Amino acid sequence: MEIDKKEMAALLLTEFHVYIESGFDHRFSHEDHLGNVDMYISLHDKEDIHAVALLIKKHNGRVVTITPYVVDKGFEIAYHFDAYGIVITVTLLTEDSSVDSITSNLKSADWTEREMQDLFNIKLLGHPNPDRLILDEKMAQGIFKEYMTLSDAMTGAATNTLWERINEAKGEQDG
Repeated sequence: MEIDKKEMAALLLTEFHVYIESGFDHRFSHEDHLGNVDMYISLHDKEDIHAVALLIKKHNGRVVTITPYVVDKGFEIAYHFDAYGIVITVTLLTEDSSVDSITSNLKSADWTEREMQDLFNIKLLGHPNPDRLILDEKMAQGIFKEYMTLSDAMTGAATNTLWERINEAKGEQDG
């Protein structure tokens, strides 16, 4: 039986109102010509990410990826979830560079949370395995933010430059 994504998105939005106590802004939902639905929500309180994770888990959803952005007040973190083929992007602001881990509720968050910790030095509160994922222990956490902006990294030619800068920094720390 095929799920009507538009109806399911409306149900999810209704449930967000029940689960998220501090409130949120529903930026918009979009349906394309193929029936794919995307939802965009911004949390008022970063601690409500737990409620979001529980709702996504209830619907057998998963974390697709997590994207931190440097903003004037700290970081805006965009969590990209999938439930029923609906992409749900939930953003939150962290001014103190910390956020509660959702890995205990959604195992699919594990590596992307740890990557965020390694590259941007965002502290994951309550993560079940906070060990580094990709960076050598000798390298400072947050090195990605320090050596290259996200927009620079998104260009294909930047990849080698990024790792050259990181390796140079590592060499400076070793020496």
